[in-house]
Amino acid sequence: MSEPVVSIVVRTYNRPERLQECLGCLADQTFKDFEAVVVNDAGCDVRPIIDSFGDRLHCRYICNGSNKGRTPTLNIGVTESHARYVGILDDDDIVYPDHLQTLVSAALEKDLPVVYTDVKNVTFEKDKSTGEWKRVQEQLVYSFDFERDNFLLANYIPVNCLLIRKDCFDDVGLFDETLPVYEDWDFLIRLSRKYDFLHIPKITGEYRRRDDNSNVVERPRYDECGAIIRERYKDGRNEIFDNIFKSTFRLKREIRAKDKQIQKLSWELRQMNTRLAEASRMIASQQREIQQLKQHIKTTNDST
Repeated sequence: MSEPVVSIVVRTYNRPERLQECLGCLADQTFKDFEAVVVNDAGCDVRPIIDSFGDRLHCRYICNGSNKGRTPTLNIGVTESHARYVGILDDDDIVYPDHLQTLVSAALEKDLPVVYTDVKNVTFEKDKSTGEWKRVQEQLVYSFDFERDNFLLANYIPVNCLLIRKDCFDDVGLFDETLPVYEDWDFLIRLSRKYDFLHIPKITGEYRRRDDNSNVVERPRYDECGAIIRERYKDGRNEIFDNIFKSTFRLKREIRAKDKQIQKLSWELRQMNTRLAEASRMIASQQREIQQLKQHIKTTNDST
């Protein structure tokens, strides 16, 4: 059997009901030449869930012998991917049926290294009476064209939007396993320094958040890891801020020059208005004199 065009890495840990929905959305893809590489980070047994998809989904299953964490688990999935392109989908997110078709059509046309679409940010709240999760908010938070320097300031592309050519990992390396969170931000900075990304402004999936934060188990590490990344790439960040400062200073100087021009023009306009008012008064006075002369002539003619 030939290798598939795409491998979708699905990392999972003790969320079987969400994995069920995640794999369901992959089974519904209109593009079929792909494999799902499910990596279970030593969580509960999900083999029955995978087996339930039978012939609907080509799925390879890897179960870690011990809990390794989010980032090593992701790297295992990427390393074990056999396809030309790699996508990533956490078990609590979903993609729409046209997700892969949209990405693959654009990528294969010119053998592009990286393509990405847009996803909605969807918030769920648990109904206290029924225990069911309900959608309470949908937002299109991230829909930006590619600007490599912007990655040095913030991560503006969710990882489940992306389709990445497998050889790109050979060039820039895997995800940094010292980072339990923001591993995608660090990776995308490295990836974007070497490759251009193509943005397809179409919503093809959802990044999901639960109000109990159960999908962000490493939240306390965000500040720490964010500081590490900002320090790691501080030279590039400082250069950006320096360019922003210079650009802002130049714009302020141009604004001041234009403001002086406006003040000069305003003064000249006031002078012209003053002269115009004076001319209007002179014209009115001359018109009155003309009327008086006409009246005098008429009176003289009438008397003779």
